[in-house]
Amino acid sequence: MFGGSTLNFNQSFPYYLIPPTEQYAMWQYDMSNDLWAAFDTSSSGISIPSWGANAEATDHGLAFYVGGQLDAGTANTTQDLGEDTVGVGGMVVLDTTSTRIKNVTVEDSIKSNRQGAGMVYVDNFGDAGVLVLVGGRTDTDGFLPMDEVSIFDVGSTDLGDNASADKNKWYRQKTSGPVPNSRTDFCLVAAPSQDNSSTNIYMYGGRSNGAIFDDIYVLSIPSFTWIKVFVGESARWSVTCHFIPPRQMITIGGGGDSTTDIAADCDWEYKSLAVLDMSTIGWSSTYDANAGPYKIPDSVVKIIGGSPQGNATKIQPTDGWSDDALATLFTIKTVTSDTSDPPSVTTSSTSASTPTTSTASSGTPEPAKKLSVGAIAGIAVGGVALIALIAGGIFFFLRSRRTRRLSQHDIALIEKDGLPSYSIAASLSRAELVGTPQAAELSAKQNGHDHDGKPLPVEKDGGILRVAPVEMDARARARANTPIEME
Repeated sequence: MFGGSTLNFNQSFPYYLIPPTEQYAMWQYDMSNDLWAAFDTSSSGISIPSWGANAEATDHGLAFYVGGQLDAGTANTTQDLGEDTVGVGGMVVLDTTSTRIKNVTVEDSIKSNRQGAGMVYVDNFGDAGVLVLVGGRTDTDGFLPMDEVSIFDVGSTDLGDNASADKNKWYRQKTSGPVPNSRTDFCLVAAPSQDNSSTNIYMYGGRSNGAIFDDIYVLSIPSFTWIKVFVGESARWSVTCHFIPPRQMITIGGGGDSTTDIAADCDWEYKSLAVLDMSTIGWSSTYDANAGPYKIPDSVVKIIGGSPQGNATKIQPTDGWSDDALATLFTIKTVTSDTSDPPSVTTSSTSASTPTTSTASSGTPEPAKKLSVGAIAGIAVGGVALIALIAGGIFFFLRSRRTRRLSQHDIALIEKDGLPSYSIAASLSRAELVGTPQAAELSAKQNGHDHDGKPLPVEKDGGILRVAPVEMDARARARANTPIEME
């Protein structure tokens, strides 16, 4: 985990924590042991920003964070900023395998000092995939237009101290179509066609100059064409989107367009979740575990050609490539069976090793011997008994493990590799405020954004309580203008 800001107007909260020290800018969560561990990043000289754009290339073990800002809640050393902010440029790159972290310089034309932008990783172009950076704003330029996007070649990543000029390479590309309004605080996900002839980047929500959006645009690449596929009446901003293959997008949280009902502004569909079928562009409150393969929406097929399965015919930008190198970077790779090693990226002075996949030697297999009916029956009965025995063992193991874990009522502070780690296996009981203080009231402007439209810093959950999973309410209200009725 990297970046973020601590909300500072609710300091009476019993679990309120002051902004963290910049010495520990990076945190890691161990899911098997329920532990957060901090890493000392002081030698890197990296500040803790908020409101930046991030993406992960999980197949290469890399994470990226572009731009953002420093504010009063980003670190204990920035608390004196008050309501002022300081833009941050460059791109922080993290090698999640070695935990090496570095701020890579980005040329000025990319405007990496932007805030509230969106960035998404697309893995089927280039030798190791690309990052697509969209929108946002800067202190000097204001809201950035959507008729141009920035592209980073992940294969050029080099975290060494003497990276050459052709490393850490960014490009700019013009887009076409009905270009969306400039905005911040939207979210992006990307879905490839079945044959990789196109990848569709879905952009949802956001806000700009007082306007809040409830729309979905698709940026289809490699043609870099915008297509508007949805418009509704329940605007959202600062929402997160998550692609669940093969064809669903889950949205979580965010703010609405209410100015009077605080509860309505903070929540949506009771449980803060909604599910989009990316093929039909239909919203629902339920996740379909048996959804079929991704199909390109009809409204997109009409523009890029081909079929819902792929075979796009518009595979170049309308006005050509802004840089000749992009034509090579966005060469279409059709889906084939490939057993070759994935490309590696340089994360230190020498290239990082890449795991290889062993394949069995080819040859003519001998025909299998047939079993008798009795042997088959015996194997079947024995197999069923073995499965039942294993299932029972797993059930009792998990039950006893859960019982032990729920009995841990004390907050544990341990040391791991010399760095602080914090257990979140705390009491399940509700935390209670002391009875003496009076209720605190927020000031009039603490309503989610300040006077110039910038979002206020959002506090990470300062609590240390484990809560039980919640189920989405089947009575969730339906969204306006959607193809699918919610239950």
